[in-house]
Amino acid sequence: MKNADERKDNIEIPQMMSRRALGGFVLSLPLLSAVPALAQTDQGATNILRSLAPHDRVPGRSGGGASGGGRVVVRRVAPVPRRVHPRGYGSDVVIDLTRRVEVTVFFDNDSASLRPGAERTLMRLALVLRDPILLDQRFLIAGHTSAEGGYDYNVELSQERAAAVRDWLVSYGEIASSRLVAHGFGPDMLRNPRSPYSPVNRRVEVIAITG
Repeated sequence: MKNADERKDNIEIPQMMSRRALGGFVLSLPLLSAVPALAQTDQGATNILRSLAPHDRVPGRSGGGASGGGRVVVRRVAPVPRRVHPRGYGSDVVIDLTRRVEVTVFFDNDSASLRPGAERTLMRLALVLRDPILLDQRFLIAGHTSAEGGYDYNVELSQERAAAVRDWLVSYGEIASSRLVAHGFGPDMLRNPRSPYSPVNRRVEVIAITG
């Protein structure tokens, strides 16, 4: 049965993907050849990199790539750790909630099927994850829903969408599968707890794994 939370996905709200999305998804191959240019010109990629970089690293100004090839020691906010047991994963992981970024991708209504146009967003993310600053880092692909609808259904759908983002990054973005773990939080990690049914709570995030 389709719940009200996901029936509203026919409006363009940032969301997550699932393994089912890959079956009908067509990658625009020219994107792969365009990666070097994107690395040097895309401010969005640099912003993602700054959000995900370890606390002792920030993008530099020399050289090529999204990071400029540099590494600078800085003091940022203290890590905010949280222990998570990803579904289908063998052990707990510790994530740092100060190192995360939301991924704006869209899905079909009440579905984990990726809508056309998301490949540019995901290729930008893949570019960032291949940057030298992040090559030794692991990440949780986190799926979230609002509190509207059945809890178990929302958890399952958020898991499928998170898994689809991970699978796309591995299959098309050339990211090692060992670096990515998918987990569906359902409504357990609301962006706006004061408005648990708000569409802003339906999203996908990339969060640094620190342990």
